[in-house]
Amino acid sequence: MSSTVQQKTLAVLATVICLLTLCLLFVGAMVTSTGSGLSVPDWPTTFGQNMYAYPLSEMRGGVVYEHSHRLFASAIGFLTIVLTLTVWLWESRRWVKYLALTELLLVCLQGLLGGLTVKFKLPVAVSSAHAGVAELFFCGSIWLMWSMTASWKKNAWKTNAHSRGAFALATLVYVQILVGAVMRHSYAGLAIPTFPRAFDGWIPSFWSQGIFLNFLHTRIGALMVSIGSLILISSLLRKSIANKFAWMLFGVLAVQVVLGVLTIWTVKVPWIASLHLACGALLFGTLITIALWSGKQDGATA
Repeated sequence: MSSTVQQKTLAVLATVICLLTLCLLFVGAMVTSTGSGLSVPDWPTTFGQNMYAYPLSEMRGGVVYEHSHRLFASAIGFLTIVLTLTVWLWESRRWVKYLALTELLLVCLQGLLGGLTVKFKLPVAVSSAHAGVAELFFCGSIWLMWSMTASWKKNAWKTNAHSRGAFALATLVYVQILVGAVMRHSYAGLAIPTFPRAFDGWIPSFWSQGIFLNFLHTRIGALMVSIGSLILISSLLRKSIANKFAWMLFGVLAVQVVLGVLTIWTVKVPWIASLHLACGALLFGTLITIALWSGKQDGATA
């Protein structure tokens, strides 16, 4: 097999994993949003049967979401194994090999955390860690995908103000995602059931753990991410090889804010809340993309 075919194969496989992971994040969010996390009460089996042999005809109600989530995740795990092996066989860049290996370790950890959430009946800490590792895996899949492109290979990467700013904002978004995960798995998504006001004022007159998590995620965190994104967008539009991603960032941010508001106003309709989570992952991924491409020397094109 020629090196060109090998590189195209790696690029396609990395892209497929990246896109499927974004879809899986939505499916996983639907599991939580519909309260289906324990619809299949055992793991790694499904009602005592081999997970892969469980009849699709018996999938009803919450089992549809939970079992589909497991099958979807297993498929991505298999593809990640294939990608890691082929990267180590065909790829000459050492850092790419270790990035692929890290992705494999993350997907194994993710599977283990998913099983533990069932075994221990959805503990907040484990469920939130499960969500956090999923986002890290998505981030890694984006990095792998871009590393396989011809433009990335032809141009050196250097840190600069834009890449540092995008990485910093991506870190903030990740923290926001983690706070949202703890809030969601603590059933505090509607601890403050109104927006934009918090009950009868702009700041709650009484507090609880759920209200604190909700206020931190829906007000403070959202405001900080929005302001930071707008500052970065303004800077990118002036001069950067990644400026075309500035408009994508603006669009994703706008949709994310709307979905967040609608999640509250519709009292957490499952598909809206799940789209909000998936869009948050897309926002995170867009910032990672901007950070990576902003660091490329002039002449690189994503």
